[in-house]
Amino acid sequence: MSINRNGVGRLHRQVRAAIAGSVLVAAAPGAMAATIMVDSGGDMSGGDGCTLRSAIMAANDNATVGGCAAGDDNNDTIVFADGVAGGTIMLAGEALPTIEGGSTLTIGAADGDGGDSDEDADGVTIDANGQSRIFTNQGQLTLNHLVLINGMTAGGDAGADDRSGGAILNDDGGVLTVNGGAMRDNTADRAGGAIEEASGVSIDDDDDDDSLDNVRVTLNGVEFSGNDAGMNPGNGGALHVTGGGDIRIDGGAFSDNIAVEGGALWNNGGTMHVDGVAFSGNTATGPAADQGGGAIYAESNGGTLIIDDSRFVENRAGADDSDQMDGADSASSGGAILASSGTTLRVHDSSFRMNAARRAGGAIEVLAGTDTMLDNVTATGNDAGMNPGNGGVVHVTGDGDVDVDGGIFARNTAVEGGAFWNNQGDMHFDGVSIVNNEATGDGADQGGGGIFAEAEANEGEGSGMVTIRNSRIATNRATGDAGSGGALLVSPGATAEITDSRIEGNRANRAGAGIEVADGTVTMLRVTLGGASSALGNAIDPSANPGNGGGLHIGGAGSVTIERSSVGYNSAVEGGGLWNSGAGTLDLDNVTVSNNSADTGAGVYLDGAGGSITLDYVTVTDNAGTGVDAAEEAGGSIAIRNSLISGNDTDLGSGIAAEADDGNVTGDVALDGAYRLFGGTTPTQPLATGSAALDSNADCDDMDVDQRGADRGFDAGDSDAGDCDAGAFELTDDPVLTATAVDLDDVVIEADDEADSVAVLGVTLSNDSDDSVNVGGFSGYLERDDMLPEDVDPADLDLTVYVDGNDNGRFDAGGDMAVGSGSVADNGTTFSVTFADGAGVSIPANDSVTYLLVADDGDDDADSEAMIGLMDLGGSGTNAGVLYAGGALLGLVGLLSVGGMRRRTQLLLVVAVIALTLTACSDSDGDGVDLGQPGDNGDMNDDMDDDVMGMGQLRFVLQSLDTTDGADETDLVVGDGLPVRGATVAFEVEQSASASDDMR
Repeated sequence: MSINRNGVGRLHRQVRAAIAGSVLVAAAPGAMAATIMVDSGGDMSGGDGCTLRSAIMAANDNATVGGCAAGDDNNDTIVFADGVAGGTIMLAGEALPTIEGGSTLTIGAADGDGGDSDEDADGVTIDANGQSRIFTNQGQLTLNHLVLINGMTAGGDAGADDRSGGAILNDDGGVLTVNGGAMRDNTADRAGGAIEEASGVSIDDDDDDDSLDNVRVTLNGVEFSGNDAGMNPGNGGALHVTGGGDIRIDGGAFSDNIAVEGGALWNNGGTMHVDGVAFSGNTATGPAADQGGGAIYAESNGGTLIIDDSRFVENRAGADDSDQMDGADSASSGGAILASSGTTLRVHDSSFRMNAARRAGGAIEVLAGTDTMLDNVTATGNDAGMNPGNGGVVHVTGDGDVDVDGGIFARNTAVEGGAFWNNQGDMHFDGVSIVNNEATGDGADQGGGGIFAEAEANEGEGSGMVTIRNSRIATNRATGDAGSGGALLVSPGATAEITDSRIEGNRANRAGAGIEVADGTVTMLRVTLGGASSALGNAIDPSANPGNGGGLHIGGAGSVTIERSSVGYNSAVEGGGLWNSGAGTLDLDNVTVSNNSADTGAGVYLDGAGGSITLDYVTVTDNAGTGVDAAEEAGGSIAIRNSLISGNDTDLGSGIAAEADDGNVTGDVALDGAYRLFGGTTPTQPLATGSAALDSNADCDDMDVDQRGADRGFDAGDSDAGDCDAGAFELTDDPVLTATAVDLDDVVIEADDEADSVAVLGVTLSNDSDDSVNVGGFSGYLERDDMLPEDVDPADLDLTVYVDGNDNGRFDAGGDMAVGSGSVADNGTTFSVTFADGAGVSIPANDSVTYLLVADDGDDDADSEAMIGLMDLGGSGTNAGVLYAGGALLGLVGLLSVGGMRRRTQLLLVVAVIALTLTACSDSDGDGVDLGQPGDNGDMNDDMDDDVMGMGQLRFVLQSLDTTDGADETDLVVGDGLPVRGATVAFEVEQSASASDDMR
């Protein structure tokens, strides 16, 4: 992937490019420029030497001052002689002269004296000794490689400008560019511990915030540390913006800065663009609920905050109680970022680690009217605090909208909403992994280990909408005494819509290990609630009180509709799969409920006659207990139609009827193996030929489909009446291929490996029929549950399918082997491959075919890549081959000949090979590496350990086979034996919380 994780080298290149641009501006054609050499390290003007103070005066006045040459036409450069460069200039209690309006001045050499490591050698340190500000700028000022320390503003009754900008005040009309260098331990009384942007630009002066055409401050590769904005009011520990000026920050670091709001940065009405920046250890001390933003605060003046490729580590909103201004418990929010009302927030390709708040939003707090997008964000180990402590990663106050596209959210903690807490706005998730988060609240209405969906009182149904697509919510926990909703808690009046997602392995103490619907509304389409193995089931703590609803619990008058979904291997005391209250509504259509367990109502349970449950084309099989059950006198409120209830310890509870006249089948029927994936994307229970459930229902429409999306009304016997099968599964004549994983060794990529190609997935498809089967392609998902190294982005991969056209049992680069291509989705979570541009490839009758998928990042300029992991396919011999992909040579171990195959059988080879160029995670020794699983899940999650990806790990999973182009949308190619998981690829990563860790 042409990955360079040497942050220092990148930073220096950015600074050099920025300085080059500044020099070109300063030396524009037609402009006269003077170079003034500072040869005295003192401060006062006069005498034979040229001090920095005198040099600025000479540039302002275009006249000689002391020993300094005259400036020329207001376009000047000040440089430092060898005896001054690299030293310290101590100011004598007074700020340097103001850079005058209309002038253009550069201070500091454009380049260092040779090496990357010593580029700041030509700069100097300017020490104000805590007695004054250092610079005031009203012109166009560029600073190269200067270190500004111990600046101090005025206090008391002085004006706002005099009390702002401890190191630099960018005053009326000023334009400031800083290249390299640092600002440390500067202090303000009002705002801007290091820099105050007060150039006088109003919000109305910029008619296009996104264009950044009104940039007043540009910072390239600057380090800010230990700066303090004061407490009156105390905003922007490093930088504060007054007005509508745009800010551009490229590279650099902000560490240990402090303010009441915005520990490092405080934006106003313009656009602030932050790219490639590290924020660590910054603190916002303000105790109010709308104060905070440990690293960044965005004010409510319609401004825009754009963050790309940046890292936020151990920033904090809220100081200890003893440090609060009013001595009260802190309610500070947004451990890393607080976006105030009406702002726009965009975060791309960035990470948030171990940030903390006192009230809400362990990483991010957004207020009413905000528009937030998180794109490929990783957030791990963030904490929302305890007052009340909502939203371990993101908390929304009011009607702010949030879109989350891709990303990993793991090991975050809150009282409610271990990762996310929504209020009255719309929160959308697409391609997201929310895993191993924890909600600790003890109340029955608290929990939501992954997501908590709130709705403002009296807003009514429809306020607070959560939409989840193509996502995985797994191994989250509601651990409070009565904590509910291990994955998701939907409060009264809130709504959730879940599509094409997996909710698996979650835990709760009271109710709803998967989902708690507390008088809210939920719809689910093509959702796997639990899984096809016991390790993936959602579970209530067996000792919990009451312990209801392993997969789903409906409280109060909640309403839930589930379509074309599966509910499997969940467990509880009561209602192992699904539990509905005596006032709720539960409607199931084309749903399989299988292998759940409970003391009462193992599959589906109704708690009172006032509620209702409707089952239409539902399969309830093999549950350990009663398949469909109800409290006393509530059985009549369950309506069952066209369903199969079979193989449970007891099929139906007292008072529950499933009449044959309504298309139902109960009792023993012939099934085809276990509950599993058998076409489509959700597990189901296949029927055997000759089963009593076949063609049992004449009440069937030609447009009907089963749970998998296959046509209803297929006649399995001699009848041509078009009758449907009972339950969620329709036996059809769609072709079936047996899928078997190729056993690949797991691979560890060490931090000092510059380039690697890694085999991650192999699958053999066996056709046991007498007819060939065409496969149009396949699709699946990537399991990622924690951070990957910076610049390792699966969405960058191009996928190509190859065939052994020479029929020699190995991969030959010279053969016509390419049969298809594909890609990983932009969200980095799902992937798909199409064979022969959709025409497909043929799997011969009574034969087997093995696939390998080759992935590269398409970077023709990548460094040479070498293979570190060998692939073992078994068999009698080994041959080595090579492959050219994306212009780079990929070493690939030759494939073994497969014994027992017919000579004419083509061997299709598909392997996922990730071409990743990696360097060390950190220049420091760090605190060790982690190649294992996330933090301790506790006893409740021990059975999930093997299925959870740890820090730096990923895995490709093949989920479904696809039909060829032109096939009817209800046609299937069934892959029996899916999902097939590939090898675990583990990238060595640093556990240190240091901002230098190249993680996201």
